[in-house]
Amino acid sequence: MRAIANLAIVAAMISLGLSVISRITLKPLAVVRGGLEAGALLAFANTCLLIAIIIILLDTQKGK
Repeated sequence: MRAIANLAIVAAMISLGLSVISRITLKPLAVVRGGLEAGALLAFANTCLLIAIIIILLDTQKGK
């Protein structure tokens, strides 16, 4: 489960970096067809971080 949490954290960091680039250039990034704006990338990063937090909390709860 920790591996999934680590992957979610890495995906969130990449998404945060891409959203900063998109915000600086004021253009959507061509990650998918049509491009993704900074707001969508930030929402994805938020979701990834929430998933990582939940997985880590569930993992620590199982340890007790």
